[in-house]
Amino acid sequence: MNVLAAAGITRFRGPLLAGLFCIFFLSAGSTGFAQSVEAALGRSSYSQSHKSAITVFFTEIEEREIPVDLLLPKLEEGIAKRVPAPRVLDVLKLEAENLAEARELILRVQGGRPLLSDRASWARTANLLAGDFPMGEIEALVKLCVSRAETFRPATYLYAALTDWGLTGDSALELVAALLDSSIPPDTYMGVMDLLAAGRRRRIAPEELLQRILEHLDHAATVQELEKWIY
Repeated sequence: MNVLAAAGITRFRGPLLAGLFCIFFLSAGSTGFAQSVEAALGRSSYSQSHKSAITVFFTEIEEREIPVDLLLPKLEEGIAKRVPAPRVLDVLKLEAENLAEARELILRVQGGRPLLSDRASWARTANLLAGDFPMGEIEALVKLCVSRAETFRPATYLYAALTDWGLTGDSALELVAALLDSSIPPDTYMGVMDLLAAGRRRRIAPEELLQRILEHLDHAATVQELEKWIY
């Protein structure tokens, strides 16, 4: 017997039923996420039915073991910007599906579970999927970083910047892989973009510049040292 029937609630429908469910959930749930969702919704001007729909959504994603804390900021942002509840809910659902797809992708990679344990890396993978990057290339990035989770975000930010700059996905992956094998600290990877910009100003073809970087990575411990080798 469900909780509503047990309470003698059998004939209510629509917004009233949703509102009663929301009240039951928020009063009975002792989890931190329920309190956070309630607090966020309390700052909104959403109708009770809209609040109930959002509450049900967060209940469902918790059951799917998708981290609520990765989605709660989207709710809070939408409320702060006075975005209508249906639009906020659509965004939340899309984000949840990206996170679910990211989890599947990471777990397909052997040894990927530790990377999944890092919430920021999980969220970053979902962002790449949302950015329409090829799934095969995202999976390749996961494989490159699976043994060193701390390199994943710097590597993916550089990969995205390289493809935006004009390198093919394969060339971007080749450069990222070479950097991961080098002595250059991951938190300075984005400095490579300065080298590429300098090369463009010198009218060096991207393919030649890429080869110079790959050739001299073994000789440099920093991006600044690498610059001295390639120019």
